[in-house]
Amino acid sequence: MARLGLTEIARAARGTTLLGARPPAAGAAHEVEGYSIDSRSVRAGDLFFAIVGPRHDGHDFVGEAIARGAVAAVVSKGGPGQFPEAPALIRVRDTTAGLQDLGAHVRRRRPIKVIGITGSAGKTTAREMAASVLSQRFRTYRSEGNLNNAYGLPLTLLRMPEEREVAVLEMGMSYHGEIARLVEIADPDVGVILNVLRVHLEHFRGLDAIARAKGELFRGMRRDGTAVYNADDPRAARLGRAFPGTALSYGITSRKAEVAAEDVALEGPASSRFVLRRGKDRAPVRLALPGRHGIYNALAAAAVGFALGLDAEAARRGLEPVRPAAMRGTLHHLEDGIDLLDDSYNSNPAAMERALEVLRDAPAAGRRVLVSGDMLELGPYEAPAHRRLGERVAAAGIDLFVAVGPLSRRAFEAARGAGGLEARHFPDAEAAASWLVSALRPKDLVLVKGSRGARMERVVQAILRARRPAGRPDPGAEGAS
Repeated sequence: MARLGLTEIARAARGTTLLGARPPAAGAAHEVEGYSIDSRSVRAGDLFFAIVGPRHDGHDFVGEAIARGAVAAVVSKGGPGQFPEAPALIRVRDTTAGLQDLGAHVRRRRPIKVIGITGSAGKTTAREMAASVLSQRFRTYRSEGNLNNAYGLPLTLLRMPEEREVAVLEMGMSYHGEIARLVEIADPDVGVILNVLRVHLEHFRGLDAIARAKGELFRGMRRDGTAVYNADDPRAARLGRAFPGTALSYGITSRKAEVAAEDVALEGPASSRFVLRRGKDRAPVRLALPGRHGIYNALAAAAVGFALGLDAEAARRGLEPVRPAAMRGTLHHLEDGIDLLDDSYNSNPAAMERALEVLRDAPAAGRRVLVSGDMLELGPYEAPAHRRLGERVAAAGIDLFVAVGPLSRRAFEAARGAGGLEARHFPDAEAAASWLVSALRPKDLVLVKGSRGARMERVVQAILRARRPAGRPDPGAEGAS
């Protein structure tokens, strides 16, 4: 955690310190003990930022933050008269900009290496893998949860323990200019562009526009940094080749990839194998993640390790212990031989294609069941994307297709029209879950996926409640005769 005095914070945030009627014991030199933008999570000694967002104004919660123990608040309006209970205030023009400027200040006052990872899909998994690889040599810190935006990234830098040597930061975006600002704050030594896919199309006019926004990472980096990019993704590759400094490419199919996966073997919904290669440096890797997309994320993480001087064996040691994050490919073995693959965190057309590949190629003693919720934020591509999904589901040999949500009716109709499978449509996750828990059969392989707004985790939760994990005893069976 960055231990900073109020005066230094005010200077970095381009603001002014205002002491209250009952100031901290050390006055303007008082060091804060933590940072928060949510009054509900404030702890004693914290600095609270009164962020003005689209739905809430943090200034309305300054009193609550102080009551919970905040030693000071960063505000853009009002003063000790409006917030008499505050021991101290830091007055700035814009509280979000102040948070970002303070994060940038902390990043530059410490001799750390920063890794910035962006892409349309796989950021969180690649982040976890890269952090695990780098921890083989360095004291490594990484973004937590979904702290990957204009608020979360500077908070990550502020909360990073002092002894860390490397920070692996996830960089998300929904609009042009967001990545550029994150690069200004984080000043990455290594930047990674995983892919450019059809997401956030309600804010962008096609893939080239998305690529330009993702490309803000490489365009904003120092020339002495390293650009890591996916050689098998044409738009990511174009961005990587344009970087004026050192570039390191990875891929499975491209012959030009410097970091490559050879002898790829996909082993169903829980694992995959490949040989990691960079020149003559090789290591066999077995991942506890399914599909080619898992291997691509592993290659990106290995390339980050190579960029900081690690070898293939160190990369292998870092990659193999990584497990899927919650709701991002977690496999549950349930009673009656049912396997449930929970990939419910989010969805987009490219991610659905990858999920279909996993389901299609996995060995299954029973039916292959896909439960798919609406894919959101696709703008004008919304209708054709769902129709195309239904066609792909029918072609993939899925036995039961459960489409969930109003947009997914198009996928349901396309799949039913193609024939060869059982297809059902439900208006929401609750209705789908109610039907599905009694419709499952022994040894079914079930994959659940959908955008966050579809709330597909409710389907997963219903199945887990109805079907106990394999090997767990029935709590009502003890003592029965």
